[in-house]
Amino acid sequence: MKFSIYDTRPLVEKQNDLRALDSIQAILENSIADNALEKPENLYDQDNREILRKLEFSKGDRSFYFVISPYGDWCFLHPRFPRSLLMDIHNALNQE
Repeated sequence: MKFSIYDTRPLVEKQNDLRALDSIQAILENSIADNALEKPENLYDQDNREILRKLEFSKGDRSFYFVISPYGDWCFLHPRFPRSLLMDIHNALNQE
């Protein structure tokens, strides 16, 4: 478990963020079959004081990523993110 040196919040807050992000990632890993989830990476948002997760999906030689918050907010989306994958992610997260 790695934390940013800029994240000075109490440990319990950091763990809550990571637990929520792990749950989101697990839902997507179990629900998205057409694309492989690779290279998850934690990022720290200093403005909102929260840990974010960059999730990269690949299919063949193409890869696309997005960044999500522990609350399920989409913070950044790869410019050429496939609409079908976007809908699969949306549907997976809304079923839970």
